[in-house]
Amino acid sequence: MSETKLKEIWNFDDADLGANRLGKLTDKQKNFLTGEHKSQSKVFLGVGAVVVFIFLCLPLLFGARTILPLVLSGDENVIPNLSVGGIGLGFVAAVAVPIAIVFGIYLLRANKKADISVKSVEGKVKYTWGTKRVRTPTSSTSKWHDVKVLHLNLGDKKFEVKESMQEIIKEDDAWIIYYTSYPFKFLSAEKTK
Repeated sequence: MSETKLKEIWNFDDADLGANRLGKLTDKQKNFLTGEHKSQSKVFLGVGAVVVFIFLCLPLLFGARTILPLVLSGDENVIPNLSVGGIGLGFVAAVAVPIAIVFGIYLLRANKKADISVKSVEGKVKYTWGTKRVRTPTSSTSKWHDVKVLHLNLGDKKFEVKESMQEIIKEDDAWIIYYTSYPFKFLSAEKTK
């Protein structure tokens, strides 16, 4: 019964399980993982582009609020100080370096190669509770807070799972789980004797 429920949740069938036992993926699994990897790459590129756009807008806002009024004031001593040799070069460097670093980080994440080799872990199931720090952008008091998470421990691996998993994969039962690491996905699983 628990294996049938797990097949529904993780979307695998006997053909998937058979291929995973041999360390292989079915075409269905390959297609899903390829699409998932492309989707993650697009998200990283999109977020990187948004961050770079925001960084590029900051100098424009600074210029519009500070430099533009100085230039329009007609003071002849202001314009030479805004040249590349004056305040401009330091300002450009202070803005360009963070933009390059942020864009580089997101570009590296977007171009990270997929690791869709089938991995497995086997052993007796243990559940433990832990905490993880999550971002709370809507809170005015704290940008981060800790949440309680359930870990399924199997062999030397620890997976974060929903509480309902305790009803499907029982503690102290022996299981083997097949998964990929990047993008992470539970592929299939079976109870062992």
